[in-house]
Amino acid sequence: MTGATSGLGKVSALKAANEGATLIVLARDKEKSQLLIEDYKKQYPDGRGKIELVEGNLTSFESTSNACNEVSSRFPVIDMIVNNAGIMNFEYKESDDHIEETFQVNLLSPLLVCHLLLENLKRSNSAKIIFTSSQMHQGEIYFDNLEFKDNFSSFKVYRHSKLAVILVCRTLAEELDKHQIGIYSQHPGMVRTELGRSAGWFAKFIFYLMGSSAEKGSQTLSYLIETKKDLLKTGEYYSQKKVTKTTEQSYNLATGEKIIEVARDYLSPYITSNSLIFKK
Repeated sequence: MTGATSGLGKVSALKAANEGATLIVLARDKEKSQLLIEDYKKQYPDGRGKIELVEGNLTSFESTSNACNEVSSRFPVIDMIVNNAGIMNFEYKESDDHIEETFQVNLLSPLLVCHLLLENLKRSNSAKIIFTSSQMHQGEIYFDNLEFKDNFSSFKVYRHSKLAVILVCRTLAEELDKHQIGIYSQHPGMVRTELGRSAGWFAKFIFYLMGSSAEKGSQTLSYLIETKKDLLKTGEYYSQKKVTKTTEQSYNLATGEKIIEVARDYLSPYITSNSLIFKK
């Protein structure tokens, strides 16, 4: 799981561990990672599961790859991948790989995680992939300006990445289903999290004023984590713990295929073989 050290992700992570999961957390912040362990012991002293930490930073493909290689070697079988981490930058910023950071963290690195851990996931009897998306997925995919190096807009960049997440989930659903792997996207609602941490004071105030608690925002994510795969509809977008209709553009699988092709080009140094994620 990514995005498990704060906000709604932390609530869902602690709950999953309490219910018996061995939770592997990919995190870049050692202090927050240790706090996660401490909070688990405090909130759930009788928790049936455990939390394992793996250091990794989604702003670096190399770091993400190294983390996945560690996970793959330590845990031959993985039941679930939860791509919950996400950012919303309020000014243009590049990742360690010189890619617009929101695009990399919200879409490219999560796809790399899925690719690198897919063989481990295929060994599970009830495998699932969960992406956190957003209700803010309006608009279209700007293939001629994917990184918004021109006319950067924080909200447009964020919406763009979350629309791409929904499209990728729908596009991959049929092929993954042949291997008994379900894939889903979810909307937590506007939550008081660290998503807007780089915003100015007024935007932060709006996030706080309109946002719900992390506990409330985590409900759909926890629902997807806990619910048996046979009771979920693969490829779909969930909000308030149920399948929810999204924008017209988010059902265009041809656009989804093109996003995956573009992602493959970005990730080509780290893709050594074909997979169900990046089939040629």
